[in-house]
Amino acid sequence: MTQKGTHTWDLILHYHLCPHCGYIFESRADYQYRLGSYQKDLECPRCHTQFMVTRNRKHHFGPLLGGD
Repeated sequence: MTQKGTHTWDLILHYHLCPHCGYIFESRADYQYRLGSYQKDLECPRCHTQFMVTRNRKHHFGPLLGGD
C-alpha cells in the first residue's frame, strides 16, 4: 500500500461505543501509558457520560529479539 503525501504527525482515529447510550463516535486522541496499561479518558458527545477505555499491550523489545 502506498501513502500519498508526508505527515509530520501521527494520524490517529479510533471508534468508541458509549456504555450508557450506545452511540458510536470517533476519537483522534491517542492512548496514554498509565499504571502498566494504555488508557484514554473519553466523553460521549451525545449524553456527555465520561468513561475510560483501557487497552493492554504486551511489552516487547522490538526487532532486537525478533518482535515487531
